[in-house]
Amino acid sequence: MRISEDPGPGQRLGRYELLRLIGEGGMAQVWAARMEGSRGFHKVVALKTLIPALARDPQFQRMFLDEANLASKIHHRNVVEILDLGDTDGVLFLVMEWIDGQTMQQLLRPGLRPMPLSPAIASRIVADAAHGLHAAHELHDDRGEPLGIVHRDVCPQNILIDRDGTVKVADFGIVKAFERLGDTTQTGEIKGKGEYMSPEQAQGQPVDRRSDIFSLGVVLFEAVTGALPFQVLHDLVLPQTGVPEPPRPTLIAPHCPRDLEEIIVKALARDPRKRFQTAGEMASVLEDFLMRRSGVVTPAHVAELLLERCGESMEEERQRIAAAVAPQQRAGWRPKPGATLTAGPSSEGRRSARSEPRRGLGGLMRAGGDALRPVALPWLVAAVSTGVAVASLMFVALSRPRDQRSLVDPIAVQIEPSAAVVRLNGVVLGVGSQVIARPMPGVALSVDVRSSDGVSQTVEITSESPARIQLNLARKGEAGTAAPPGSRGAPAPK
Repeated sequence: MRISEDPGPGQRLGRYELLRLIGEGGMAQVWAARMEGSRGFHKVVALKTLIPALARDPQFQRMFLDEANLASKIHHRNVVEILDLGDTDGVLFLVMEWIDGQTMQQLLRPGLRPMPLSPAIASRIVADAAHGLHAAHELHDDRGEPLGIVHRDVCPQNILIDRDGTVKVADFGIVKAFERLGDTTQTGEIKGKGEYMSPEQAQGQPVDRRSDIFSLGVVLFEAVTGALPFQVLHDLVLPQTGVPEPPRPTLIAPHCPRDLEEIIVKALARDPRKRFQTAGEMASVLEDFLMRRSGVVTPAHVAELLLERCGESMEEERQRIAAAVAPQQRAGWRPKPGATLTAGPSSEGRRSARSEPRRGLGGLMRAGGDALRPVALPWLVAAVSTGVAVASLMFVALSRPRDQRSLVDPIAVQIEPSAAVVRLNGVVLGVGSQVIARPMPGVALSVDVRSSDGVSQTVEITSESPARIQLNLARKGEAGTAAPPGSRGAPAPK
Protein backbone atom coordinates (compact mmCIF):
# COMPACT_ATOMS: atom_id res chain seq x y z
CA MET A 1 0.00 0.00 0.00
CA ARG A 2 1.38 3.38 -0.97
CA ILE A 3 1.96 5.79 1.87
CA SER A 4 -0.05 8.43 0.03
CA GLU A 5 -3.12 6.21 0.44
CA ASP A 6 -2.81 5.59 4.17
CA PRO A 7 0.14 6.94 6.18
CA GLY A 8 0.80 4.87 9.30
CA PRO A 9 3.18 4.57 12.25
CA GLY A 10 6.61 3.27 11.31
CA GLN A 11 6.46 4.62 7.76
CA ARG A 12 8.81 7.28 6.41
CA LEU A 13 8.42 10.63 4.69
CA GLY A 14 11.92 11.52 3.58
CA ARG A 15 14.06 11.78 6.69
CA TYR A 16 11.00 11.72 8.98
CA GLU A 17 9.70 8.56 10.65
CA LEU A 18 6.02 8.64 11.64
CA LEU A 19 5.56 7.66 15.30
CA ARG A 20 1.91 8.13 16.23
CA LEU A 21 -1.13 10.06 15.09
CA ILE A 22 -1.81 12.85 17.54
CA GLY A 23 -4.48 14.91 15.81
CA GLU A 24 -6.86 14.90 12.88
CA GLY A 25 -9.00 17.71 11.54
CA GLY A 26 -11.09 18.41 8.51
CA MET A 27 -8.07 18.97 6.25
CA ALA A 28 -4.99 17.28 7.67
CA GLN A 29 -3.52 14.75 10.05
CA VAL A 30 -0.81 15.62 12.56
CA TRP A 31 1.79 13.08 13.59
CA ALA A 32 4.53 12.89 16.15
CA ALA A 33 7.56 12.14 13.99
CA ARG A 34 11.26 11.45 14.44
CA MET A 35 13.58 13.62 12.38
CA GLU A 36 16.86 11.90 11.59
CA GLY A 37 20.16 13.57 10.78
CA SER A 38 23.79 12.58 10.35
CA ARG A 39 25.89 10.88 13.03
CA GLY A 40 22.90 9.61 14.99
CA PHE A 41 21.15 12.97 15.40
CA HIS A 42 17.41 12.72 15.92
CA LYS A 43 14.65 15.00 17.14
CA VAL A 44 10.90 14.71 17.74
CA VAL A 45 8.83 17.07 15.58
CA ALA A 46 5.18 17.55 14.68
CA LEU A 47 4.41 16.63 11.06
CA LYS A 48 1.20 17.65 9.31
CA THR A 49 -0.06 15.82 6.22
CA LEU A 50 -3.14 16.23 4.08
CA ILE A 51 -5.72 13.57 4.91
CA PRO A 52 -5.71 10.81 2.27
CA ALA A 53 -9.12 11.83 0.88
CA LEU A 54 -7.72 15.26 -0.04
CA ALA A 55 -4.15 14.31 -0.89
CA ARG A 56 -4.78 14.34 -4.62
CA ASP A 57 -7.09 17.38 -4.70
CA PRO A 58 -5.19 20.27 -6.38
CA GLN A 59 -7.31 22.93 -4.64
CA PHE A 60 -6.51 21.60 -1.16
CA GLN A 61 -2.88 21.11 -2.11
CA ARG A 62 -2.67 24.80 -3.00
CA MET A 63 -4.30 25.74 0.31
CA PHE A 64 -1.83 23.53 2.15
CA LEU A 65 1.15 25.06 0.34
CA ASP A 66 -0.16 28.57 1.03
CA GLU A 67 -0.24 27.73 4.72
CA ALA A 68 3.34 26.51 4.64
CA ASN A 69 4.65 29.47 2.65
CA LEU A 70 2.98 32.01 4.89
CA ALA A 71 3.54 30.41 8.28
CA SER A 72 7.20 29.70 7.55
CA LYS A 73 7.81 33.44 7.22
CA ILE A 74 6.63 34.17 10.77
CA HIS A 75 9.46 34.10 13.29
CA HIS A 76 8.41 35.00 16.81
CA ARG A 77 8.68 33.30 20.19
CA ASN A 78 4.88 33.35 20.48
CA VAL A 79 4.22 31.59 17.15
CA VAL A 80 4.78 27.89 16.43
CA GLU A 81 7.87 27.59 14.22
CA ILE A 82 7.68 25.96 10.78
CA LEU A 83 10.81 23.84 10.18
CA ASP A 84 10.38 22.17 6.82
CA LEU A 85 8.10 21.44 3.86
CA GLY A 86 8.28 18.27 1.80
CA ASP A 87 6.64 16.09 -0.83
CA THR A 88 7.27 12.33 -0.70
CA ASP A 89 5.40 9.70 -2.72
CA GLY A 90 2.65 12.19 -3.42
CA VAL A 91 2.28 13.22 0.24
CA LEU A 92 2.63 16.92 1.03
CA PHE A 93 3.78 17.51 4.58
CA LEU A 94 4.62 20.39 6.87
CA VAL A 95 7.08 20.00 9.75
CA MET A 96 6.63 22.08 12.90
CA GLU A 97 8.39 22.37 16.22
CA TRP A 98 7.17 19.95 18.87
CA ILE A 99 5.39 21.67 21.74
CA ASP A 100 5.87 19.88 25.04
CA GLY A 101 2.85 21.28 26.80
CA GLN A 102 -0.88 21.71 26.40
CA THR A 103 -3.51 23.82 24.72
CA MET A 104 -5.18 26.71 26.46
CA GLN A 105 -8.39 24.76 26.01
CA GLN A 106 -7.04 21.94 28.18
CA LEU A 107 -5.83 24.47 30.74
CA LEU A 108 -9.37 25.86 30.94
CA ARG A 109 -10.94 22.39 30.98
CA PRO A 110 -8.56 19.90 32.59
CA GLY A 111 -11.62 17.86 33.60
CA LEU A 112 -15.31 17.93 32.87
CA ARG A 113 -16.01 21.29 34.45
CA PRO A 114 -14.57 24.56 33.12
CA MET A 115 -12.02 26.14 35.44
CA PRO A 116 -11.62 29.88 34.77
CA LEU A 117 -8.20 31.44 35.16
CA SER A 118 -7.27 34.28 37.46
CA PRO A 119 -7.41 37.68 35.76
CA ALA A 120 -3.61 37.93 35.96
CA ILE A 121 -2.87 34.53 34.37
CA ALA A 122 -5.57 35.00 31.72
CA SER A 123 -4.15 38.41 30.82
CA ARG A 124 -0.58 37.05 30.65
CA ILE A 125 -1.57 34.26 28.24
CA VAL A 126 -3.72 36.46 26.02
CA ALA A 127 -1.13 39.26 25.96
CA ASP A 128 1.52 36.81 24.79
CA ALA A 129 -0.85 35.42 22.15
CA ALA A 130 -1.52 38.99 21.01
CA HIS A 131 2.23 39.57 20.61
CA GLY A 132 2.42 36.50 18.36
CA LEU A 133 -0.59 37.56 16.30
CA HIS A 134 0.83 41.05 15.90
CA ALA A 135 4.03 39.57 14.46
CA ALA A 136 1.94 37.67 11.89
CA HIS A 137 -0.24 40.68 11.08
CA GLU A 138 2.84 42.83 10.49
CA LEU A 139 4.52 40.36 8.14
CA HIS A 140 5.83 41.79 4.84
CA ASP A 141 7.05 40.09 1.70
CA ASP A 142 10.53 40.42 0.21
CA ARG A 143 9.55 43.69 -1.46
CA GLY A 144 8.37 45.22 1.80
CA GLU A 145 4.68 44.90 0.96
CA PRO A 146 2.34 43.82 3.79
CA LEU A 147 0.97 40.30 3.33
CA GLY A 148 -2.26 41.07 5.17
CA ILE A 149 -2.26 37.81 7.14
CA VAL A 150 -5.35 37.13 9.24
CA HIS A 151 -5.41 33.95 11.35
CA ARG A 152 -9.23 33.60 11.20
CA ASP A 153 -9.32 30.78 13.76
CA VAL A 154 -8.10 32.25 17.04
CA CYS A 155 -9.45 30.04 19.84
CA PRO A 156 -8.15 28.28 22.98
CA GLN A 157 -7.23 25.09 21.10
CA ASN A 158 -4.97 27.09 18.78
CA ILE A 159 -3.17 28.79 21.66
CA LEU A 160 -0.46 26.45 22.96
CA ILE A 161 1.42 26.64 26.24
CA ASP A 162 4.83 25.02 26.53
CA ARG A 163 6.02 23.33 29.71
CA ASP A 164 8.01 26.46 30.59
CA GLY A 165 4.93 28.69 30.25
CA THR A 166 5.74 30.07 26.80
CA VAL A 167 2.57 30.85 24.82
CA LYS A 168 2.48 30.08 21.10
CA VAL A 169 -0.20 30.67 18.48
CA ALA A 170 -0.63 27.66 16.20
CA ASP A 171 -2.40 26.59 13.03
CA PHE A 172 -2.43 29.34 10.48
CA GLY A 173 -4.05 26.75 8.24
CA ILE A 174 -6.97 28.94 7.22
CA VAL A 175 -5.23 32.29 7.02
CA LYS A 176 -5.94 34.61 4.16
CA ALA A 177 -3.23 36.69 2.50
CA PHE A 178 -5.07 39.34 0.54
CA GLU A 179 -4.10 39.07 -3.13
CA ARG A 180 -0.78 37.52 -2.24
CA LEU A 181 0.25 33.85 -2.09
CA GLY A 182 -2.08 31.38 -3.79
CA ASP A 183 -5.85 31.47 -4.08
CA THR A 184 -7.79 33.64 -1.68
CA THR A 185 -10.87 32.59 0.20
CA GLN A 186 -13.98 33.57 -1.69
CA THR A 187 -16.25 36.15 -0.11
CA GLY A 188 -19.07 34.35 1.60
CA GLU A 189 -17.03 31.31 2.60
CA ILE A 190 -17.08 30.98 6.39
CA LYS A 191 -14.15 29.30 8.11
CA GLY A 192 -13.39 29.06 11.79
CA LYS A 193 -15.57 28.44 14.84
CA GLY A 194 -18.84 30.30 15.22
CA GLU A 195 -18.54 31.06 18.91
CA TYR A 196 -15.19 32.84 18.39
CA MET A 197 -15.92 34.56 15.07
CA SER A 198 -16.13 38.29 14.58
CA PRO A 199 -19.46 39.57 13.22
CA GLU A 200 -17.88 40.42 9.87
CA GLN A 201 -16.33 36.97 9.52
CA ALA A 202 -19.60 35.26 10.49
CA GLN A 203 -21.36 37.19 7.74
CA GLY A 204 -18.76 36.20 5.14
CA GLN A 205 -17.50 39.74 4.72
CA PRO A 206 -13.84 40.66 4.11
CA VAL A 207 -11.82 40.63 7.33
CA ASP A 208 -8.63 42.21 8.54
CA ARG A 209 -6.49 41.93 11.67
CA ARG A 210 -9.27 43.40 13.80
CA SER A 211 -11.25 40.19 13.28
CA ASP A 212 -8.52 38.28 15.13
CA ILE A 213 -8.68 40.89 17.90
CA PHE A 214 -12.40 40.20 18.34
CA SER A 215 -11.70 36.45 18.56
CA LEU A 216 -8.96 37.09 21.11
CA GLY A 217 -11.49 39.10 23.13
CA VAL A 218 -13.79 36.05 23.17
CA VAL A 219 -10.87 33.93 24.38
CA LEU A 220 -10.13 36.40 27.19
CA PHE A 221 -13.82 36.55 28.15
CA GLU A 222 -13.94 32.76 28.38
CA ALA A 223 -10.67 32.53 30.30
CA VAL A 224 -11.88 34.93 33.00
CA THR A 225 -15.52 33.78 33.27
CA GLY A 226 -15.49 30.13 32.18
CA ALA A 227 -18.32 30.88 29.72
CA LEU A 228 -18.67 32.08 26.14
CA PRO A 229 -20.25 35.46 25.35
CA PHE A 230 -21.88 34.11 22.17
CA GLN A 231 -23.72 30.83 21.97
CA VAL A 232 -24.79 30.36 18.36
CA LEU A 233 -23.58 31.67 15.04
CA HIS A 234 -26.80 33.51 14.19
CA ASP A 235 -26.24 35.83 17.15
CA LEU A 236 -23.51 37.35 14.99
CA VAL A 237 -24.87 36.69 11.51
CA LEU A 238 -28.12 38.55 12.22
CA PRO A 239 -26.99 41.73 14.02
CA GLN A 240 -30.10 43.60 12.87
CA THR A 241 -32.48 41.44 14.90
CA GLY A 242 -31.91 43.33 18.11
CA VAL A 243 -29.24 41.02 19.51
CA PRO A 244 -27.62 43.03 22.33
CA GLU A 245 -23.96 43.61 22.88
CA PRO A 246 -22.16 40.80 24.75
CA PRO A 247 -22.72 40.69 28.51
CA ARG A 248 -20.17 42.33 30.73
CA PRO A 249 -17.76 39.80 32.25
CA THR A 250 -18.57 40.91 35.80
CA LEU A 251 -22.10 39.58 35.31
CA ILE A 252 -20.61 36.08 35.45
CA ALA A 253 -17.34 36.74 37.27
CA PRO A 254 -17.82 39.54 39.82
CA HIS A 255 -14.11 39.27 40.72
CA CYS A 256 -13.07 40.50 37.26
CA PRO A 257 -11.40 43.92 37.67
CA ARG A 258 -13.30 46.73 36.00
CA ASP A 259 -10.32 47.88 33.95
CA LEU A 260 -9.84 44.34 32.58
CA GLU A 261 -13.55 44.23 31.83
CA GLU A 262 -13.21 47.39 29.75
CA ILE A 263 -10.38 45.79 27.77
CA ILE A 264 -12.58 42.77 27.00
CA VAL A 265 -15.57 44.91 26.08
CA LYS A 266 -13.45 47.00 23.70
CA ALA A 267 -12.03 43.91 22.00
CA LEU A 268 -15.59 42.58 21.54
CA ALA A 269 -17.00 45.74 19.95
CA ARG A 270 -19.23 44.85 16.99
CA ASP A 271 -17.86 47.78 15.00
CA PRO A 272 -14.21 47.02 14.09
CA ARG A 273 -13.42 50.73 14.31
CA LYS A 274 -14.21 50.66 18.04
CA ARG A 275 -11.92 47.73 18.82
CA PHE A 276 -8.18 47.82 19.37
CA GLN A 277 -6.76 48.53 15.93
CA THR A 278 -3.79 46.20 16.29
CA ALA A 279 -3.02 43.13 18.38
CA GLY A 280 0.08 44.96 19.55
CA GLU A 281 -2.11 47.69 21.00
CA MET A 282 -4.22 45.13 22.85
CA ALA A 283 -1.08 43.41 24.17
CA SER A 284 0.28 46.74 25.41
CA VAL A 285 -2.94 47.56 27.27
CA LEU A 286 -2.93 44.12 28.89
CA GLU A 287 0.71 44.56 29.92
CA ASP A 288 -0.19 47.90 31.55
CA PHE A 289 -3.10 46.24 33.35
CA LEU A 290 -0.80 43.53 34.70
CA MET A 291 1.74 46.02 35.98
CA ARG A 292 -0.93 48.10 37.72
CA ARG A 293 -2.88 45.22 39.22
CA SER A 294 -0.56 42.27 39.63
CA GLY A 295 3.00 43.40 39.20
CA VAL A 296 5.25 41.19 37.11
CA VAL A 297 3.48 38.06 35.86
CA THR A 298 5.92 35.85 33.98
CA PRO A 299 5.71 32.63 31.95
CA ALA A 300 6.93 30.85 35.09
CA HIS A 301 3.62 31.64 36.77
CA VAL A 302 1.77 30.23 33.77
CA ALA A 303 3.97 27.11 33.83
CA GLU A 304 3.17 26.54 37.49
CA LEU A 305 -0.56 26.52 36.82
CA LEU A 306 -0.10 24.38 33.70
CA LEU A 307 1.75 21.69 35.64
CA GLU A 308 -0.79 21.83 38.43
CA ARG A 309 -3.76 21.29 36.12
CA CYS A 310 -2.29 19.29 33.23
CA GLY A 311 0.97 17.81 34.51
CA GLU A 312 -0.33 14.24 34.58
CA SER A 313 -1.61 14.26 31.00
CA MET A 314 1.59 15.94 29.80
CA GLU A 315 3.70 13.23 31.43
CA GLU A 316 1.53 10.52 29.87
CA GLU A 317 2.13 12.07 26.46
CA ARG A 318 5.87 12.16 27.06
CA GLN A 319 5.83 8.45 27.90
CA ARG A 320 3.86 7.62 24.76
CA ILE A 321 6.33 9.47 22.57
CA ALA A 322 9.29 7.87 24.35
CA ALA A 323 7.76 4.42 23.85
CA ALA A 324 7.18 5.17 20.18
CA VAL A 325 10.75 6.42 19.68
CA ALA A 326 12.41 3.53 21.53
CA PRO A 327 12.12 0.85 18.78
CA GLN A 328 13.85 3.08 16.23
CA GLN A 329 16.87 3.42 18.51
CA ARG A 330 17.55 -0.33 18.35
CA ALA A 331 20.18 -1.28 15.78
CA GLY A 332 18.75 -2.86 12.67
CA TRP A 333 15.12 -2.02 13.53
CA ARG A 334 12.84 -1.90 10.52
CA PRO A 335 9.07 -1.37 10.60
CA LYS A 336 6.95 -4.21 9.31
CA PRO A 337 4.40 -3.42 6.60
CA GLY A 338 1.30 -2.02 8.28
CA ALA A 339 2.89 -2.19 11.74
CA THR A 340 1.75 0.14 14.50
CA LEU A 341 3.80 1.36 17.42
CA THR A 342 2.40 0.74 20.88
CA ALA A 343 2.52 3.05 23.85
CA GLY A 344 3.93 0.53 26.30
CA PRO A 345 3.47 -2.91 27.84
CA SER A 346 0.13 -2.25 29.48
CA SER A 347 -3.12 -3.45 27.97
CA GLU A 348 -3.98 0.13 27.20
CA GLY A 349 -0.61 0.70 25.60
CA ARG A 350 -1.05 -2.29 23.31
CA ARG A 351 -3.74 -0.50 21.39
CA SER A 352 -2.68 0.92 18.05
CA ALA A 353 -1.60 4.51 17.77
CA ARG A 354 -4.76 5.31 15.83
CA SER A 355 -7.03 4.06 18.61
CA GLU A 356 -5.27 5.69 21.56
CA PRO A 357 -7.05 8.52 23.36
CA ARG A 358 -5.77 11.77 21.89
CA ARG A 359 -4.77 13.48 25.06
CA GLY A 360 -1.77 15.55 25.95
CA LEU A 361 -0.37 16.98 22.74
CA GLY A 362 -3.19 15.45 20.73
CA GLY A 363 -4.73 18.88 20.33
CA LEU A 364 -1.62 21.01 20.16
CA MET A 365 -1.14 20.87 16.41
CA ARG A 366 -4.65 19.81 15.47
CA ALA A 367 -5.16 20.56 11.80
CA GLY A 368 -8.23 22.67 11.33
CA GLY A 369 -8.95 22.55 15.07
CA ASP A 370 -12.24 20.72 14.52
CA ALA A 371 -12.04 18.34 17.45
CA LEU A 372 -11.91 18.58 21.22
CA ARG A 373 -13.18 22.14 21.35
CA PRO A 374 -15.73 23.75 23.69
CA VAL A 375 -18.93 23.90 21.69
CA ALA A 376 -21.19 26.93 21.81
CA LEU A 377 -24.14 24.80 22.83
CA PRO A 378 -22.99 23.78 26.31
CA TRP A 379 -22.17 20.38 27.74
CA LEU A 380 -23.99 18.96 30.73
CA VAL A 381 -22.25 18.27 33.99
CA ALA A 382 -24.72 17.71 36.83
CA ALA A 383 -23.87 16.45 40.29
CA VAL A 384 -26.72 14.24 41.48
CA SER A 385 -27.23 12.24 44.63
CA THR A 386 -26.35 8.96 42.93
CA GLY A 387 -23.23 10.31 41.22
CA VAL A 388 -22.26 12.56 38.36
CA ALA A 389 -24.36 12.45 35.20
CA VAL A 390 -22.44 13.54 32.13
CA ALA A 391 -23.97 13.78 28.66
CA SER A 392 -22.85 15.15 25.30
CA LEU A 393 -24.93 17.83 23.61
CA MET A 394 -26.05 17.83 19.99
CA PHE A 395 -28.41 19.58 17.59
CA VAL A 396 -31.35 17.32 16.81
CA ALA A 397 -34.97 17.80 15.79
CA LEU A 398 -37.02 18.85 18.77
CA SER A 399 -40.44 18.79 17.19
CA ARG A 400 -41.31 15.11 17.40
CA PRO A 401 -44.25 13.99 19.56
CA ARG A 402 -43.43 13.16 23.16
CA ASP A 403 -44.12 9.47 22.72
CA GLN A 404 -41.52 9.27 19.93
CA ARG A 405 -38.77 11.13 21.72
CA SER A 406 -35.94 9.10 23.20
CA LEU A 407 -34.15 10.02 26.38
CA VAL A 408 -31.19 11.40 24.43
CA ASP A 409 -33.27 14.21 22.92
CA PRO A 410 -32.08 17.49 24.43
CA ILE A 411 -34.14 20.26 25.94
CA ALA A 412 -33.90 23.75 24.45
CA VAL A 413 -34.12 26.45 27.14
CA GLN A 414 -34.95 29.68 25.33
CA ILE A 415 -34.28 32.85 27.30
CA GLU A 416 -35.23 36.49 26.95
CA PRO A 417 -33.32 38.75 27.31
CA SER A 418 -30.43 36.84 25.75
CA ALA A 419 -27.78 38.50 27.97
CA ALA A 420 -28.72 36.32 30.94
CA VAL A 421 -26.37 33.91 32.70
CA VAL A 422 -27.54 30.29 32.84
CA ARG A 423 -26.44 27.85 35.54
CA LEU A 424 -27.18 24.14 35.70
CA ASN A 425 -27.10 22.77 39.25
CA GLY A 426 -24.93 25.77 40.13
CA VAL A 427 -22.48 25.34 37.22
CA VAL A 428 -22.28 28.19 34.69
CA LEU A 429 -23.29 26.96 31.23
CA GLY A 430 -23.03 30.28 29.45
CA VAL A 431 -25.00 33.31 28.39
CA GLY A 432 -28.35 33.20 26.63
CA SER A 433 -30.42 30.29 25.33
CA GLN A 434 -28.97 26.85 25.95
CA VAL A 435 -29.49 23.24 24.84
CA ILE A 436 -29.31 20.81 27.75
CA ALA A 437 -29.11 17.03 27.57
CA ARG A 438 -32.31 15.36 28.81
CA PRO A 439 -31.82 13.87 32.29
CA MET A 440 -32.24 10.19 32.99
CA PRO A 441 -35.56 9.10 34.56
CA GLY A 442 -35.69 9.94 38.23
CA VAL A 443 -33.10 12.72 37.96
CA ALA A 444 -34.15 16.36 38.37
CA LEU A 445 -31.84 19.20 37.34
CA SER A 446 -32.13 22.82 38.41
CA VAL A 447 -31.70 25.53 35.77
CA ASP A 448 -31.13 28.99 37.20
CA VAL A 449 -31.22 32.07 34.95
CA ARG A 450 -30.16 35.53 36.08
CA SER A 451 -30.39 38.75 34.08
CA SER A 452 -28.01 41.68 34.23
CA ASP A 453 -30.43 43.66 36.42
CA GLY A 454 -30.53 40.91 39.03
CA VAL A 455 -33.84 39.25 38.17
CA SER A 456 -33.62 35.46 38.31
CA GLN A 457 -35.80 32.45 37.63
CA THR A 458 -35.32 28.80 38.40
CA VAL A 459 -36.93 25.86 36.62
CA GLU A 460 -36.54 22.16 37.25
CA ILE A 461 -36.17 19.85 34.27
CA THR A 462 -36.64 16.09 34.19
CA SER A 463 -36.84 13.31 31.62
CA GLU A 464 -40.50 14.31 31.09
CA SER A 465 -39.87 17.99 30.40
CA PRO A 466 -40.95 19.36 27.00
CA ALA A 467 -38.48 19.83 24.17
CA ARG A 468 -38.65 23.62 24.53
CA ILE A 469 -38.89 25.73 27.65
CA GLN A 470 -39.34 29.49 27.31
CA LEU A 471 -38.16 31.76 30.14
CA ASN A 472 -38.86 35.47 29.94
CA LEU A 473 -37.08 37.37 32.68
CA ALA A 474 -39.16 40.29 33.86
CA ARG A 475 -37.67 43.62 34.76
CA LYS A 476 -37.63 44.54 38.39
CA GLY A 477 -41.09 44.75 39.80
CA GLU A 478 -42.71 42.74 37.01
CA ALA A 479 -43.90 39.16 37.00
CA GLY A 480 -42.03 36.41 35.20
CA THR A 481 -43.30 34.02 32.58
CA ALA A 482 -44.12 30.56 33.76
CA ALA A 483 -42.56 27.48 32.26
CA PRO A 484 -44.55 25.51 29.71
CA PRO A 485 -46.73 22.67 30.90
CA GLY A 486 -44.75 19.52 31.46
CA SER A 487 -41.78 21.02 33.26
CA ARG A 488 -41.56 20.15 36.90
CA GLY A 489 -41.58 23.21 39.09
CA ALA A 490 -42.80 26.47 37.55
CA PRO A 491 -40.12 29.16 37.45
CA ALA A 492 -40.73 31.97 39.85
CA PRO A 493 -38.85 35.23 40.21
CA LYS A 494 -36.66 35.32 43.25
